Amino acid sequence: MKVIEKLPCAKELKEEIKLSKEVKRHKEMLDGEIAAILRGESNKFLLIVGPCSADDPSAVLEYANKMAKVADVVRERICIVLRVFTAKPRTACSGYMGLIHEMDGIRIARRLHLVVLEQTGLPTADELLYPATLPYFNDIINYFAVGARSSENQEHRLVASGITAPVGIKNPPSGDLRSLANAVTAAKVPHNFIFEGNMVQSCGNSLAHGILRGGIKPNFETKSLLNAKETGLLNVIVDTNHANSGKDYKKQSEIAMHVLENCQSPILKGFVKGLMIESYIEEGMAERGKQAFGQSITDPCLGFAGTEKLIYKIADKI
Repeated sequence: MKVIEKLPCAKELKEEIKLSKEVKRHKEMLDGEIAAILRGESNKFLLIVGPCSADDPSAVLEYANKMAKVADVVRERICIVLRVFTAKPRTACSGYMGLIHEMDGIRIARRLHLVVLEQTGLPTADELLYPATLPYFNDIINYFAVGARSSENQEHRLVASGITAPVGIKNPPSGDLRSLANAVTAAKVPHNFIFEGNMVQSCGNSLAHGILRGGIKPNFETKSLLNAKETGLLNVIVDTNHANSGKDYKKQSEIAMHVLENCQSPILKGFVKGLMIESYIEEGMAERGKQAFGQSITDPCLGFAGTEKLIYKIADKI
């Protein structure tokens, strides 16, 4: 391997692209709101919604500003966290892999998270594909996701235990809920481990939780939710796309409403804390070799108009 770009150290980048005191206070307020939902101290519902991949900062910002208006309408019932996924795990490590892989990508990604927060006031989420990038973002991102291919990786589990923000861990591609429960348990307790050339000690992440994204079979239905609860998981987020929808983005609305029906059951009440929904300005996915503004170039997504209707339906249901 050869070095193709020398990255700035995290301290330097944080000083270059930093949060103002006002934005920092707002970010901390958002952190508290999300934490209260996951701890069961708030009756609000979490919606982690946005593009499959944040490929085009200008399109992401246009989407974010549209979503901020919807978030304001439903804010008494729903907390919307914007997906700004700048690192994309790919099964064969081919195709688009996220802004972070571009030259100067670490700077572009941090600036995008900050601008979304400054312009819209919405909290943001990103995938923790590379634990080594955490120091560049730990002060600015409100929610981290550990993907299905990383959930069984020990480093991801240990680093998750040292993050103060919520970490949602997806079940592995097989759909094994016991493995998911093990990952969440590992993230919740303290550990000593090597990170950034040091032996570090984590405190354990009480906000770690599972994300059900389907496996060999979907796992959003009642039986799977009960099975997840029986493994010892205290709460979960349900991913309405990926293996749960068979990557048929149009099924996301149907799945969302099915999950909300399940939430009415006394035995499941309070167990599902929210949904993860893939959505962009334009529905579907761009044709190979072509790119349309605000349309996904990775997994197909709901369009904004359909997403807006779905969010209002969810608000009426909870």
